[in-house]
Amino acid sequence: MNNFQERLKELLEEYSLSRLALAKKLSISSTTINGYFNKNYYPTIEIALKMAKFFNCSLDYLFGLTDNISPLSLKSSNFIDRFNFLMKSKNNSIAKTMGELNMSEYSYYRWKKGLLPKTNKLLDIIKYFDTSLDFILGYGK
Repeated sequence: MNNFQERLKELLEEYSLSRLALAKKLSISSTTINGYFNKNYYPTIEIALKMAKFFNCSLDYLFGLTDNISPLSLKSSNFIDRFNFLMKSKNNSIAKTMGELNMSEYSYYRWKKGLLPKTNKLLDIIKYFDTSLDFILGYGK
């Protein structure tokens, strides 16, 4: 079981909710929720944000990256602004950063247009920059 699965299981127990009940509250299919447990995959960031808002916790807490449950608090700037800030703080170029992340530069330009990376890629990015999901998505300082 990964950290996300463990934390989601804990939250379901704490809120006395079944997987089906959570699916209904989030307006997603129960198959999707079951997939997080049975197929070991992550939710999209949009669904993860719905979960974090529902459970009144941070994304970092939801993914088991911290034990601090503090709720989401939208700050300023967006993903690409924060990504660029972190990239510049390492004195890296786009090519170098994307190469070290084993991602294409095309992905970077998609992000500049407002698209977000897939959850597993975001987890790679936060490890690379030693930061948090909450920060990179604009929910933390």
